[in-house]
Amino acid sequence: MSRREFSRNQKEQIVERARTASGNVACERCGLVLKKGAWEIDHVIPEALRPEADKQRKITIAEGQLLGFCCHRGKDGKTNDDVKKIAKAKRVYNAAHGLKAATQKPIRSAGFPQSPKAAKRLPKPALPPRAMFKPVDESR
Repeated sequence: MSRREFSRNQKEQIVERARTASGNVACERCGLVLKKGAWEIDHVIPEALRPEADKQRKITIAEGQLLGFCCHRGKDGKTNDDVKKIAKAKRVYNAAHGLKAATQKPIRSAGFPQSPKAAKRLPKPALPPRAMFKPVDESR
């Protein structure tokens, strides 16, 4: 099943729910009053962490929240936190079901022997400096 998205009507209802008494839109997490368009509507619980049974039913506005960029994006934002939680959930699931990623063993070899010629080789001499300008032909 794919990710469930909010309809336009549901997004409008979430925005109306986030409006303050003065008519401004505020972040539903921290309460910061936001500029127009400086917010996103996000799932309260990430869709990747929901059980399949939940994903079969229609999404409601109670499952969404209006977040400003203050709480949604950035180093300490909800999105980064969600990514970490989803990755951990996948690791736990894979470990519980015996699914492990194939790991490649490092190649063990004796390596290449040093040739006698390489040990005796002298460093190359440096090239002479190049002339910056061509000499002017005064015979013309």
